[in-house]
Amino acid sequence: MKKLVLFILLISVCVGCDPVSSMDANIKNSTSDNLSIVFASSIPELHKTLELEPNATSLFQDGFSTTGGALEPTLIDYDSVYIMNPANEILKIYKRDTEGKNIYNVETFWSFSEPSKRFYKYQFEIRNEDIE
Repeated sequence: MKKLVLFILLISVCVGCDPVSSMDANIKNSTSDNLSIVFASSIPELHKTLELEPNATSLFQDGFSTTGGALEPTLIDYDSVYIMNPANEILKIYKRDTEGKNIYNVETFWSFSEPSKRFYKYQFEIRNEDIE
């Protein structure tokens, strides 16, 4: 009887668990130059910079959800995103309404994969033609 109660308790715990989703959003530098990717925000605590060596990939954002739903990167906290070279020259500026390839347009310009159940992986790739 004890084993039956324990078994039922174990089953109810497993069935009652909420699925957890997780996400990684990476930025890949496919150029032959060192690049700085600056995420500018009017809120100083949110301002951040990624340093990317040639052909390197860096984690931009990760996240999780206890509802089990799909996740995607968000750039809502950033006023603009710009790419700079080691001489601190701005090579490209992205804003929400920038035409053409735009880091803010996740559905169109980020690649997506789901390597395992409820694990979502996104990647934005910077190529030479993006910064020329």
